[in-house]
Amino acid sequence: MRTSLAMMNGEHMIYSLTTQNSFTSSLVPFPGIEWLQRIATNESAYTWNGKTFTSAYDAIMEGDATAKPCRNLNAYFNSFFLSSLVAERAIELTGSVHIAHYLLCYLRNFVAAFVIYYGTAGIFHYFCYVHPMSKKTFEGAKRIRPAWSIMWDQIKLSQASMAVYVLLPVVDEWMVESGYTRVYHTVAEIGGWPYYTTYMLLYFMCVEVGIYWMHRTLHTNKWLYKNVHMLHHKYNKPETLTPWCSIAFHPVDGILQASPYVVFLPIVPCHYLTHFMLLFFTAIWATYIHDAMDFNVDPIMGSKYHTVHHTHYIYNYGQVFQFCDWFWGTLRVPDGPTGQLKTAASRRATKKVV
Repeated sequence: MRTSLAMMNGEHMIYSLTTQNSFTSSLVPFPGIEWLQRIATNESAYTWNGKTFTSAYDAIMEGDATAKPCRNLNAYFNSFFLSSLVAERAIELTGSVHIAHYLLCYLRNFVAAFVIYYGTAGIFHYFCYVHPMSKKTFEGAKRIRPAWSIMWDQIKLSQASMAVYVLLPVVDEWMVESGYTRVYHTVAEIGGWPYYTTYMLLYFMCVEVGIYWMHRTLHTNKWLYKNVHMLHHKYNKPETLTPWCSIAFHPVDGILQASPYVVFLPIVPCHYLTHFMLLFFTAIWATYIHDAMDFNVDPIMGSKYHTVHHTHYIYNYGQVFQFCDWFWGTLRVPDGPTGQLKTAASRRATKKVV
């Protein structure tokens, strides 16, 4: 159902889905259309192509949230980070509500990545290096603390890669909104919670296998390793791995490793909001597995396993679970506490486990 003519405002007629009746409103899944009503003010009215909308975000939706629930959700999230005035400037700069929408998605992703990176790494930094228990982790176990120069190098590299890395979710969003995927917006669309759970597990399993083989290829392909992935592997000792290392890589490296999240969307049905949350989870997970601590619950591919990956290169390519490495023979179980010097006897007793 398309929006109807709503009211007169001076010389302009306002077209807005905020004026639809309650029946139409009920057809719009989360976040609905009420958020457009909340941000609408007399000053926010925006004219585009001869029509006046309650705000620039309303213009971006073109009064058709029922047909574009995923765009509605993205625009809703964009409004948290970027005001209607910024949305107006984006439309005027690009000359298109569609291009402006994806520009806003990019800016939102960049701001969100900035907040998640510094917020998550900052919290991990506190518990790893500042909290009183950190003395037991390092001085008590005779471990070397990472130098500030290492952390600063990782922060600079992460910041540089972030600007390119966040383009991948924009491609993701364009594919979903353009109908090139099997993404669905509500659980009812897929047939209920049993189907949701089944397809979600299938999607995550495909992503896990995809990331394993992409990561492994970045190591086994000499050109990719030398020109793309090796930059991340200059951090090859426990004392050079920190939470700030999570996205300290070549931007193409990050895009390639995260690409399975996008590649499988046209193949396996996936709930869009859940997909959104998985991307958020991945950012936090990447921080955790690079902290070089020993907290781990098998069969999770936790930080102590990923530390082995950085020190030995050819093991533990998996993202979350150990299954792929176990199945394809690249699993190596850590043989002791991370970062502690081994005696000659313990080194002789060390065995590679695959």
